Amino acid sequence: MKDQRKYTWGSRLAGRLPFYYGWMMVPVAVITQAVTGVGQTFGISVFNPSLQASLGISLSALSGAYTAGTLAAALPQTLIGSLMDRIGIRKTTLGILLLLGAACQLFSRVDSLPALLVGFFSLRLLGQGALSLMAGNIPALWFRKRLGTVTGIVSSGFSVSMAVLPPFFLYLINHFGWRTAYARLGLLVWLIGLPLVALLRDGPGDVGQELDGGTAEEVRELQTLPKRDEIWTAAQARKTPAYWIMIINAALWAMVITAVFFNLLSILDSQGITAGVAAATYTTYAAASLATQLAMGPIADRGSLRVLLLICMASLAAGIAVLSQAAAPWMAHSYAVLIGISAGLISLLGGTLFARYYGRESLGQLKGGMLTAQVAGSSLGPLITGLIYDFTGSFQISLWIYVGILVPAALISLRAVRPSRPQNPPFSSL
Repeated sequence: MKDQRKYTWGSRLAGRLPFYYGWMMVPVAVITQAVTGVGQTFGISVFNPSLQASLGISLSALSGAYTAGTLAAALPQTLIGSLMDRIGIRKTTLGILLLLGAACQLFSRVDSLPALLVGFFSLRLLGQGALSLMAGNIPALWFRKRLGTVTGIVSSGFSVSMAVLPPFFLYLINHFGWRTAYARLGLLVWLIGLPLVALLRDGPGDVGQELDGGTAEEVRELQTLPKRDEIWTAAQARKTPAYWIMIINAALWAMVITAVFFNLLSILDSQGITAGVAAATYTTYAAASLATQLAMGPIADRGSLRVLLLICMASLAAGIAVLSQAAAPWMAHSYAVLIGISAGLISLLGGTLFARYYGRESLGQLKGGMLTAQVAGSSLGPLITGLIYDFTGSFQISLWIYVGILVPAALISLRAVRPSRPQNPPFSSL
């Protein structure tokens, strides 16, 4: 193949392996997903007390900078996805890792509120946004038959990092101070992430293999089957109901989850739950999410994605309802289990639905659009909850508003059916 010459080292390695090179991409994607923790809410929030004390700013000023930075970071995600479609995931990931490590170094030198805003923008743009997009797209470039299973494994990297990284970040802060901690995290981004690029490839064609590790003849046979990886342009996909249902649900999910996580200790404290129990719910959440990803991944390979989307949004609605009434530790952990199930399903759906419905040619643009919606939603959640609390003195009002939004969103999910073949597809994606 024409691109094979560019990656002779990878081709030789693939030829020596006793298994499909796509399986090498699984740990690459898992570790890449974990590296995004430096720009995720659960990672940054550990630094909030230190940022307030160091910069002498209020919680509202900190939250406002975070909201503004996150919202601005949402806008370029579709462009980053388009860049991946044009130059490949390998070069795009390399550039993102270099910039993310530099963003951590610069964040360690923040000394004012405007600088904090720029710092939040950089970390959210590159960590939560761009690098997550790359990690999430890797499985779809290598797998079709087992895409759901592989996506579940890759998504588990996020669940594990959510349980492991906050204590690690706190350890660095306590021993070295928050500035040195973020500077060292930037070095770790480079030390861990950059070697992965040496293994990363843009697809099976780069190492002389076929999708799923099959033969060229098997791939040609699959191409003759109906509804198999038809080519959709991004413009065609945007005209289908399934695209917008997934986009809107992903944005609502991110909005609600971020609103809750950003205020979780305060919410549970107002209901008599200690900070220790509140912190422990993150571990419960991560465990439930991990179990869901691994258990439901095979179902996402062949099962109804719209039903999984319904369960995802319904579980989130149920979890928020339980949280609003949580007056005992077992209820707090029950809330965490329910939203953990929802988190596991949304990661599976984000990694499989667009690839199964629309093929892979415009995957970067489509998932970039979804990530834009998610990042934008995550920027609004804390702001909405904070404003309602300031006016009413209650967290329950915003929680029940979220339940009221999520229930119809769950029901509408059943309309996210796989669309029929696009008109006049230009060529097959394989």
